[in-house]
Amino acid sequence: MKILDEVARFVPRLAPEPVCDPCIAQKLSLDDVALASDVSHELAGSHGFERFKGVCRLCDQSGMVIRRH
Repeated sequence: MKILDEVARFVPRLAPEPVCDPCIAQKLSLDDVALASDVSHELAGSHGFERFKGVCRLCDQSGMVIRRH
């Protein structure tokens, strides 16, 4: 399964709560947070995904997060 597909399936499971790239990388066992960030940028603005500054549901840290409504 492509990483894009994995992220696209993971993020909605937390809906409507947002999740940050480091948590996505950790939960999906990705080698690089930058990869999660790239995929989040690619998903943003399509199919109900939005990327914004907020608080991650999983780690409670402020920063860039993504969610699907």
